[in-house]
Amino acid sequence: MPRGEFDRSARKAATRARLLDAAARVYAARGFAGATLDDVAAEAGLTKGAVYGHFGSKDNLLVALMEEFLAAEIAAQVGLFDRDEKTWKRPFVGSDRWMEELDETPDAFRLLVEFWLAAGRDEQMRERFLAGLAVLREMFAGFVTESAADAGLEQSPEAARHFANVSVALSFGLGMIRVADREQISPALLGTALSVLIRGIERDPELRADMADPDARRE
Repeated sequence: MPRGEFDRSARKAATRARLLDAAARVYAARGFAGATLDDVAAEAGLTKGAVYGHFGSKDNLLVALMEEFLAAEIAAQVGLFDRDEKTWKRPFVGSDRWMEELDETPDAFRLLVEFWLAAGRDEQMRERFLAGLAVLREMFAGFVTESAADAGLEQSPEAARHFANVSVALSFGLGMIRVADREQISPALLGTALSVLIRGIERDPELRADMADPDARRE
């Protein structure tokens, strides 16, 4: 790459990062609905044209923030997943990290909630939110499939998907309560809950069958 092109790319990346940092602060302080691109530009010390040039809209800016947040979280969780550890102990490290992050940087999680709210009002935002959710679900399902194999158990894709949905729901649900009322939710609760679920499923064939087909018990 020619030096001039490299310099332009570096400046563009730096400006993009600056805008994302500013948007994170503005959206967290004012909420997605209450924030404007003028606010973001002013916070970044740049022009509104710079915001449009990089992202095109307030929606795209929120999506970009969440894509970076989820990509970093997934990379961290994959790095922490230890197949040398006992299967029921594997959720502890990643879950503890997630809960610690909520305490240290709650604004990032609040933005994720803003994304969820926006997805409920706009079909395009919904599709983009679901795309991010699918990546999280795939990560958890992969953990489940590998752990089942290590435990010598057959695991259907359906059971892995259902367990992944439970994992995502617990992570988000307990996260929301932890951010709102830290005293009510132990940071160890998420990992403990997932560990209890894993141990129960590994020991009880009926529970494994229920996880593979949750609707069967209604028949």
